[in-house]
Amino acid sequence: MNRHAFKAVFFDLDGTLVDMHGPLYVAAKNALEALGHRPSLTREDYHAALRRNDLWLGLAEHLRPAYLKLAYAYFFAEVDRTERMEVLPGVLEALTEIKRLGYVTGVVTSRPGDPRRLIEKLAMVGLAVHLDHVLTAETVLLGALDKTEALREAALRAAAATGACVYVGDEPRDVVAARRAGFGAALVVATGPAAVRLLNNQVESPPDFVMRSMGELPGVLDRLAREGDA
Repeated sequence: MNRHAFKAVFFDLDGTLVDMHGPLYVAAKNALEALGHRPSLTREDYHAALRRNDLWLGLAEHLRPAYLKLAYAYFFAEVDRTERMEVLPGVLEALTEIKRLGYVTGVVTSRPGDPRRLIEKLAMVGLAVHLDHVLTAETVLLGALDKTEALREAALRAAAATGACVYVGDEPRDVVAARRAGFGAALVVATGPAAVRLLNNQVESPPDFVMRSMGELPGVLDRLAREGDA
């Protein structure tokens, strides 16, 4: 793959471009309480569990399916209620640079709802101007947890072959979706719920690169291009 083979870079939203730990903590706390878990989850306990890679917060295995459904619903209710997003460090600078380099950009997120509403929120924090396409779970009307078809739709909108697209997420499932969609590269940034160790230890669908912050993205794209030239 030569330097100009990659045409488009698409991003997950929560945990990748904007902080998700505030809404995710609220969602986890509410879900655990709905299941009768006591005592209430504190922010300190939540962050300590993440450092241990305990994404289930110590919950018994038989309760995990119900917890996942509840937490998912509470999370999206919380992010919809929160009017102003908190942009993660290095994001605006990275988006500015990759747009300068001529990439088509976009967001492909599991968030439900009208993408126009999301674009309004992105505009409030200066992100919308750097994004050519925004796809929510409502856009493709498929299972929100699997973004495979949404990624293919994003490539179609960008008039790019899927192999000429890069997806940047913050979870192993983002990598899986990018591989299934036929994307040329799958990158992850350790600013979501998954720690660097967990992201680096994916055996079945390892990412091409694990970044600690979005500020690394322009350099990673350049490295991918140089490796493709070799």
